[in-house]
Amino acid sequence: MASPPRIESTYGLSPLDGVEFSSPGSSIMSPPPPEKVGIYQKTLNVGLRLPTTDFQEEVLQKDGCSIQMQTPNAVNKFIAFEMIYRANGYLPDFFMFKYFFRFCCTDDKYTFYVWREDHTLVPDG
Repeated sequence: MASPPRIESTYGLSPLDGVEFSSPGSSIMSPPPPEKVGIYQKTLNVGLRLPTTDFQEEVLQKDGCSIQMQTPNAVNKFIAFEMIYRANGYLPDFFMFKYFFRFCCTDDKYTFYVWREDHTLVPDG
């Protein structure tokens, strides 16, 4: 089923992208065709936009993961991290991200958990 135009405009998607959403209330996503990627709509709700940023790609690549394997909570963590850094005039840094978060997998879902309870996300100076 093709997505309605309002959803496409909400998430910055084009009808040319061939986006399909499951029916409301459906919790099962069938495997996408080989040339497509399947992600949960909740992942878009927490701020994921496609294409992903270079920082997001770096995190996923270095952790050996892909965007469709991420939980919305995981996506929310690296989007928030990136936004905080950029809002303060810094480029997000993979090694600083890894200082605060660790990658984990449970039941084929991938997420990040807080590694350090240090609340200094932006370095001084």
